[in-house]
Amino acid sequence: MLKVITSIISAFFGIQSNRKLSQDNTFIEKHGIKYFLITGFLLAILLLLILAILVNFILSHIK
Repeated sequence: MLKVITSIISAFFGIQSNRKLSQDNTFIEKHGIKYFLITGFLLAILLLLILAILVNFILSHIK
């Protein structure tokens, strides 16, 4: 599961290597894409929540 999370974070930032991409393809062929989809959605929601909290914090201190 840690490999899936690091792979998705690398993909978010666009720093995925070709070797890691082939490893991910092998994992997807063996286990399916559901782990990548679920983890990707959860990390995207987490990122949006962190950004919303950060923006609210900054805006509350500007007033």
